[in-house]
Amino acid sequence: MSTSQRGVSFRRPGRLLLRIYMVGLAQLVLVSLVLFAARTLVLERPLKHGFARNVRYNVQEWAALRHDPAALQASLERAARSLDARVTLRDASGGLIATNMAQPAPPLSATEVEALTEPQRPPPPGPPRPFLAVPIPERGPVEAYAIILMRPPEPPPENTAFIVCAVLVCTAITSLAFARTLAPPLQRLARVARDFGAGKLDTRAGFRRDDELGEVAEAFDEMAGRITHLLRSQKELLANVSHELRTPLARIRVALDVASEGDAATAREMLSDITEDLSELERLVEDVLTTARLDLSTGGTLAGTPPLRLEHVDTRALVDKAVSRFRANRPGHRLEVDLDATLPALEADPVLLRRVLDNLLDNAGKYSEPGTTVRLLARVDGPGLRFEVADEGIGIDAGDLARVGTPFFRTDRSRARKSGGVGLGLALARRIVDAHGGTLALESRPGGGTTARITLPASAVP
Repeated sequence: MSTSQRGVSFRRPGRLLLRIYMVGLAQLVLVSLVLFAARTLVLERPLKHGFARNVRYNVQEWAALRHDPAALQASLERAARSLDARVTLRDASGGLIATNMAQPAPPLSATEVEALTEPQRPPPPGPPRPFLAVPIPERGPVEAYAIILMRPPEPPPENTAFIVCAVLVCTAITSLAFARTLAPPLQRLARVARDFGAGKLDTRAGFRRDDELGEVAEAFDEMAGRITHLLRSQKELLANVSHELRTPLARIRVALDVASEGDAATAREMLSDITEDLSELERLVEDVLTTARLDLSTGGTLAGTPPLRLEHVDTRALVDKAVSRFRANRPGHRLEVDLDATLPALEADPVLLRRVLDNLLDNAGKYSEPGTTVRLLARVDGPGLRFEVADEGIGIDAGDLARVGTPFFRTDRSRARKSGGVGLGLALARRIVDAHGGTLALESRPGGGTTARITLPASAVP
C-alpha cells in the first residue's frame, strides 16, 4: 500500500474533531456542575432543613418528658425504630438521664457544653464530630443536652471510575460521529475552492444538503458560475476586439503599401473604406472605454448604475444629432423620422443618452440590408417620453432575444464584417436607460425586423 493510500485510510483526527470533542467534554462538565448544584439546592438543603426541624421537635418532646422516665424512654425507643436515631440524654453536669443505645454516648466536656449556648461559634479544629449535640432548652442556660449519633457517610461506589470512563467514551464516540458529518463537506469545499483558484473553472462543489453547509456549497457554485461567465465574457471580448481590429488595420496597411508604390489613384479609391473602418474602430474604442469607465465607477460590476452628469437637454436637438450621424454613416439606408410637434425636455446626461440613440440606430443599420428603411419615432407618453427605433432586418431568434443586452453577447456569431462588434452597444444602452429611470424593451422575430422601445420620464432623475 502506498503512502498516499495509507494517508487516506488512516487519517489523523483533524482540529475540527478535537474541537468538537473538547466541546463535548465542556458540555459534560457543565452538566455535572448543574446536577451538583441541583442536588445541593433541591435535595440536600431541604433534607437538612427537614432533619433540623425533626431534631428540634424531638428535643422539645424529650425536654418535656425529662421528669417522666418511662414516657421519655418510650419516646427514645420510637425514635430509634422510626428514625434510626441513637440518642443519649444527659444533664448539664454529664449525668445520664436516658438513652436508647446499648452503650450510652460519653458526656461532653465543660468547654463543649459551654459551646452549646453559642451556636454561631465555629466548630473546634480537627476531624468532624460523628454526633450532633443539641442543648435543652434551645435558648438560655443549658440544663441538659441530647447527643444524637450521626450515620457515617457512605464511601463512593467502587465503579465510579468505570462510570466516568464510560461517559468519556460515549462523549468521544458522539463527538466523532458529529465531526464526521461536518469534516468531509468542509474538506471538499476547501479542495474545490483550491482547484477553482488554480484555474479549473468547471470545478463545482456539487453536493446538496438541507443545512447551512448545503447553502454554502450552493452559494459557492453560483459564485463560481458567475465568475466563469465573467472570465469567458472577457475572453470573448478580447477575441472580438482582436477580430474587429485586424480587418481595418489590414486595409490601412494595404492602402499604405499601394500609396508607397506610387499608385495614388487606387489608394484614393480606398480612402472611403478606410474612413469607414476608422469610424468603426473609433466606435469600438468608445464602447470599450465607456464600459471600463462605468465598471470602475460602479465597483467593477456590469450590473451597476453609471454616474450621470445631468443637464437640461433639448430632446429635438438630441434627436437631430443622432439622425445626422446615422445618415452620414449609413447613406445606403432610408431613415424615417417621426417626432411629435412638441417634445418635453429631459433632465439627463446628454453624452450618454446620445450614445443610446446612436447605438440603437447603428444596430438597426448593421443588421438590415442597404436600401431598407429604418424608422425613428419620438412620442409623448403620459408623463414621459417614448423613443422607438425599428428596422427591416434579419430579426432575432426567440432563444437569443432573452440574452440580447448581456455584455459581450452577439446574435451574429459568424463575425461577419458587416455585423461586427463586441456585444457592448445594447448592454451599455440598457444600463444608461436604467440609470435615467427608464426602460428599454425589444420586440423582434426572425426575418421580420427588430423594434427597440425606450421609455424615459420627462424629468429623469437617477
